[in-house]
Amino acid sequence: MNIYWLKLLALLATCFLPSVRAEYKRNCFNETCARWLMKDMNAVYWESATAYRQFADDVLSPEILMREKLRPFYPMMQLFDWKNFQDPLLRRQFEVLLRGDKYPAMNYEFKRATNTLKSMAKQKFVCNREKMNAFSGRRCSDMAFVHHIKSIITNSDDLEEIKWYWAEWRNRMPSQVKDALHYYISYYQNMSTPEMPASAIWYDQYEDSNFIQELEELMDAIQPFYREMHAHLQHALRVRYGDDIIPKSGLIPHHLMEQAMYQSWKKQSVLRNPFPQRKLPNVQQEMDELEWFPFDLVNISSRFFGSMGFENLTEDFIRDHFIEMEPSEGGPDCKSRIFTYGEIELNYCPKVYYKKLLQTHGDVTHIQYAILKNNYSVGLNQEAAPGFGNAMGEAVILSVSTPKHLQQQLGLLTNIDYDDVLNLNRLYRMAVHTILTIPMYFVHEKLWIDMIDNKISPEQYNCHYWNLMAKYMGVGPSTQTKEGAYDMPYKFYEGIVEQSRSTRKLFGEFLGYQIYRAICLEIGEFQRGNAYKVLNNCDFANNKEAGNMLKQMMSVGSTKSWRKTIKPLTVRKIERISATAFLEYFEPLNTWVTEDNVEKNLHVGWKYDDKCQQRSA
Repeated sequence: MNIYWLKLLALLATCFLPSVRAEYKRNCFNETCARWLMKDMNAVYWESATAYRQFADDVLSPEILMREKLRPFYPMMQLFDWKNFQDPLLRRQFEVLLRGDKYPAMNYEFKRATNTLKSMAKQKFVCNREKMNAFSGRRCSDMAFVHHIKSIITNSDDLEEIKWYWAEWRNRMPSQVKDALHYYISYYQNMSTPEMPASAIWYDQYEDSNFIQELEELMDAIQPFYREMHAHLQHALRVRYGDDIIPKSGLIPHHLMEQAMYQSWKKQSVLRNPFPQRKLPNVQQEMDELEWFPFDLVNISSRFFGSMGFENLTEDFIRDHFIEMEPSEGGPDCKSRIFTYGEIELNYCPKVYYKKLLQTHGDVTHIQYAILKNNYSVGLNQEAAPGFGNAMGEAVILSVSTPKHLQQQLGLLTNIDYDDVLNLNRLYRMAVHTILTIPMYFVHEKLWIDMIDNKISPEQYNCHYWNLMAKYMGVGPSTQTKEGAYDMPYKFYEGIVEQSRSTRKLFGEFLGYQIYRAICLEIGEFQRGNAYKVLNNCDFANNKEAGNMLKQMMSVGSTKSWRKTIKPLTVRKIERISATAFLEYFEPLNTWVTEDNVEKNLHVGWKYDDKCQQRSA
């Protein structure tokens, strides 16, 4: 047969291919036909994902948008006996994709509720206190929480002012916020069955219907450290504001806890370093002297991965896929936007400061993760679990924030001697940012799970929130709000939206430290009992073995569960998140705080009563 006839046959095959594949779809449900179906879904996925990048929806997450695009395929997928497929990857692909079939089709109400919850911190519904006094309490709405009230709580020393704004924001919250919350609760409850509670759907991507129990065990593990920090904060608040600021119960008023959290990156914080006479070096000043531009942070982060053996990002790739945001974009925190569905893109912050240097390394971690997992077909190219990319980004940030990396790799702080005293101050600033916020995210998560599983009635939402805040955080209300008000902060409402779930925060934080410690042990940068190889000064730079461990986790995508993916991280092959690495990282600080509390004769702990029982009485 000559070449002419071969070409003709190939052309005819191409012409008839759609009808052949349509026949497969109608009458064939074996693994071969399943692969054809996956090819069709993959084509739709990539076409839609690229369109999403170009016309990004600021309300719905890419996960939800992609789920909607694939919805027409779900009925066909259900016809296959996929659980008995011989091909494990094909079986896994069906398993992952069919999670989306549990969710109802998208509608206007869902999009409206999502937009309300995501934007409520930016909504102006509180009046400026001075203006309100001047106009005898006349209605005005010119202050949002994120842009205005948060700044007041962070910087003001007027406790009456802080408390007033704390209560006013809750008392004047628009009814549509509460309506959106109730809509979301019903949304998950309507999907539940007696065999599958709403929380099982919430944790579907973690492949553990009782994942809240594992998170609670993490809280129990860090509770002794947190209680010592709580006693330390109590003392600091009394020194700053007077002995009467903390009630006899020991519960810290919520507005004061918020202030301590918001001041974690502020020089003049209510929480002073353990050794204030040894000031931490000014990294920002040295960065300014180097005259770095925003794009330099991207290049520095990319070179870090290249030093670990990752394939270097080409100049063309960086130019085409890394785009500097406009100054007005990104919000007050100048948050980057990362697109990893379809064509990859990073819209990075147009500012240069130390916190952004660290965050850019985390952003590029997500880019590297996307490059590797996007080699898989639709479904298999997802994260191992929501927040898995955040966990690897956290591990990278811990590495590049070490004195060793800053001095030896970036040429910063080269004249500074990081002895035990200065390093303790550094750990202290990091702990203020983490140990105080982790329990807050857990309280939000626990409250949400109890809501959707109908363990509490709507009348108990607020009192149950304060019971959880007292139990896990030793925090009480700042003042009494109006009847029917919900006292949860804006982070709670954001934490039930797909892209900013509290689950992601908790999962990524603990697993990040776990990944960091595992790599540090493997490459010999952390050796227990060796004062020159401590965990909190371990750096991955220039270490191909560290790069291989990260690449192995990134290359899995969702072909395996996240538990199987992290199994090689420990000698005992543990498939759970552990707080051990987190506690080991902060062990020097935990020891110091405990001893300092004893020396100052501070009482550790607090008392509280059941708010819901008080309400019913």
